[in-house]
Amino acid sequence: MSRLKPLELSLLSGIDTIRYNEKGLILAVIQDCLEGTVFTWVWMNAETLEKTLTSQQVWYCQDPEILLWNSEIFVNEIRYIDENPMIIIGVEAQHQELSGNTLSGLFDVICERRDYPQLESYTCKLLAGGDNKILKKIGEESAEVVMACKDKDKDAIASEVADLFYHTLVALAYHHVDLRDVYQKLEERRN
Repeated sequence: MSRLKPLELSLLSGIDTIRYNEKGLILAVIQDCLEGTVFTWVWMNAETLEKTLTSQQVWYCQDPEILLWNSEIFVNEIRYIDENPMIIIGVEAQHQELSGNTLSGLFDVICERRDYPQLESYTCKLLAGGDNKILKKIGEESAEVVMACKDKDKDAIASEVADLFYHTLVALAYHHVDLRDVYQKLEERRN
């Protein structure tokens, strides 16, 4: 992953109108810019916000100190929510994974099974069967999603889509494609 382009103060719309609390602070929620997983929240003042924007790393206040949150994490986007004053900071990991959502967690387990096989594991059996076995299951699950949708059965749709997601994650792991690359492609399509 290459270093992101520097953010500009102007990218944070309304920076001049940010409403800080009586102590001169505003809540900043830090989340993964691709997955949306919330990692933590911190308090920022005008100085730490400006330092965050110019350095592209998250700085926060912990009275009386100003601290760097995580040196391996870089800011990708910053949004200000005026209704309930807060800042949303979308971050990207430079050299580590910080995943917490269900899809990423499942993918991590699948990769672990790939790297450290357990003979009785269904995932390991799929991976051992290679493309033929994995792709056959993706085809079957895709057809089952179609049939569940045709039948308008919400529970079956959710179940079959979950199966399709799982088998697709197995294919990604088998081909050593990082799930974050998929998230990146989805983010590009959203924009």
